[in-house]
Amino acid sequence: MFNFEFPLSPKARTYLKLEKVFKNAEDSTDLDSMQHVMFLLRAIVDYIDLVDGSSSIKIELLKDLEKCDSKLKFWLDDIECDKEYVNSLRKNIEEAKIKLDSFTRQRTVLKDDPIIELIKPRFLTPSGINCFDTPLFDFWFSLSAKEKQVSVNKWLHELDCIRVPVYTVLYLWRLCANFSDRVAKSGFMQESADTCDLIDIQYDKSVRGYPVVSGFQSRVNIRFLPFEKGAPVGDIPFKIAYIKSSLEQ
Repeated sequence: MFNFEFPLSPKARTYLKLEKVFKNAEDSTDLDSMQHVMFLLRAIVDYIDLVDGSSSIKIELLKDLEKCDSKLKFWLDDIECDKEYVNSLRKNIEEAKIKLDSFTRQRTVLKDDPIIELIKPRFLTPSGINCFDTPLFDFWFSLSAKEKQVSVNKWLHELDCIRVPVYTVLYLWRLCANFSDRVAKSGFMQESADTCDLIDIQYDKSVRGYPVVSGFQSRVNIRFLPFEKGAPVGDIPFKIAYIKSSLEQ
């Protein structure tokens, strides 16, 4: 199945963008590869820009962690509840809250790091990172992978105060997603739903098309467009889940 998520609230959009940034950073493991290092630095810079552009990120994450915990606590009253598993999830929430508590937008470790400070504006200039414009970076890249790893570990540690809460919230949102069957007639579906933060669409990989979603919170339009321009679009069965930050079912 092909999986497609679309945010219907500003905070969900920010969470998904941050999740992508963190995964990009985690995938950039070969510090002797210029491509991996540039991908990692791009992720760090994107993180700084996303955090600076969202003044309420800490407040929103704390609220969502507390909502998740309240729902899990309610589940413990169910006799069929796997209490050990639910308590492990609640423990993860507490750990995420501890990480979040250390967050400040003035992340001096990242903002004052000489490599990040040098590289950040250079992404705006075509071929801005080169031996003559960024000699400090050129020298740093020439160091051994072990030496570079010291810098990278320091950068990634700074991301944890937001990475852990974002991963925790999104994991719990997805864990509680309830999928329903739908059919996009001639590739199109429109419907109203309760206010939510995120929708998740799943459809068979045999479909040679992709969904384009528009809407906000409670009104959703989904149109499947063909991968090959001009190809006919028939009725497309798919599954959809409306995900709320409150974890209501």
